Amino acid sequence: MISPAFPNDPCNRPIRTRMTAIMSPASYKSVVQPSLKAVVSIYTSKKVKTQEGGHFSFGPFQFDIPKNDTPMRQQALGSGVIVRKDGLVITNNHVISMADEIKVVLVDGRSFDAKVIVRDPDCDLAALRFVKTDKNASLFEGGFPTLKIGRGDALEVGDVVLAIGNNLGLQGTVTQGIISAVGRVLPQKKSVVSKITVPLIQTSASINPGSSGGALVSMSGELVGINTAILTPSRGNVGLAFAVPSNYITPVLSAVDNKKKDVVRPFLGCTLKKVSYPGKGILVHSVLKGGPAEKGGIKAEDVIIELQDTNITDSDRFLMMVALQNINSEILIKVKRGDDIIRCTVKVGVWEKGTEQFIVVSDDRNPLSGSTIAQMNPTINSKLNIDQDKTGVVIIQVAANSIAAGLFRGGDQIIMIDKKKVTTLKDVTSRLDKAVSSKTRTIVTIRVARGDAVIEFRLSVGGGPRSRL
Repeated sequence: MISPAFPNDPCNRPIRTRMTAIMSPASYKSVVQPSLKAVVSIYTSKKVKTQEGGHFSFGPFQFDIPKNDTPMRQQALGSGVIVRKDGLVITNNHVISMADEIKVVLVDGRSFDAKVIVRDPDCDLAALRFVKTDKNASLFEGGFPTLKIGRGDALEVGDVVLAIGNNLGLQGTVTQGIISAVGRVLPQKKSVVSKITVPLIQTSASINPGSSGGALVSMSGELVGINTAILTPSRGNVGLAFAVPSNYITPVLSAVDNKKKDVVRPFLGCTLKKVSYPGKGILVHSVLKGGPAEKGGIKAEDVIIELQDTNITDSDRFLMMVALQNINSEILIKVKRGDDIIRCTVKVGVWEKGTEQFIVVSDDRNPLSGSTIAQMNPTINSKLNIDQDKTGVVIIQVAANSIAAGLFRGGDQIIMIDKKKVTTLKDVTSRLDKAVSSKTRTIVTIRVARGDAVIEFRLSVGGGPRSRL
């Protein structure tokens, strides 16, 4: 026995502390067991081109490659979630986009052929349905287990979630993690998932190849996301996994119900920015002329603080909430305008292909900074009183007191940059980004059509302060 050197020293008295333990449940089985039944494995295949053969020469060498007529099929795997008792499955679009045969397997061993009902490439979502035949009709009796669709916008950083899927072909794999962030945008690389146009949920739950299309489940047992992608220096998971918020399933289901192949998404017609600290809400950067937001009374520089009596803290959650609204329904948006609080009733419009193709230029080195530019289409053209057949890039709006103000106006059509024709948003961003990033000062010319006039601006950018010439 070891005795203290100084038995009467007060430092040797027992220390009583009060500790609050953060306890995790001893088991997640109450959530996992019913959820597993609704998560399926998806196996796809497609016919690939066979070797054609022929006679080839390489220098002095001559050789023949025989033709291979053997049919070849390329196989892939993924996951999905049953959301309706009739066998309707939600998965990622990239899981089934190239497939001509799809087979779905439940954890109880039942398997079905499936067909694609709806695709939504912009959200990387798709809806499948089990194929019912005379032979398997009895398997449809009583319906199929489903997962209730929850609210991805209700998630908070630190919430515990479970990822369920066909990881590396291991059916019914369950992993646990937390919500790491809400509103992530993947780096723009040459991949299918990097083209997703909606904010994603980031989680530390481990997902791997085969997990795509699987379920991200909350502790209340609800589907809050569709597992979609990972960021990794290798092919393995390093704790950076991403899911499409469950809110974006709603427009897909609406398309299914209306027997439409294309998804129609809610649209308000405004661009948003974060409010500077310590302000609350989200700033309306610009409003599309004649769009739903403008018709409802929302103006540029308004700060949105509530949607349907729910406080708004960031634009990503706001967009998720908008995705849940029905087309043509009226929603209440509360905005702060100066010192006044204004209630705006907005009739939800229809998002049309191309309507979302706009960029808010915010780089202060860019001569277009403060402007909102868009890919021209009949919808946008009609709002700006431009011939509906015209194509290219147009400036929708220019913020007051911005760098672009005084030079450009809403309705200006960008027709040339540095004597090269402009047809896409990428033409504008790539050419100007290159110019403003130059270490030496560069003269860039921007030619715009304004009504019947053509105006050319010559601007000094890069390598020093911007000036007009």
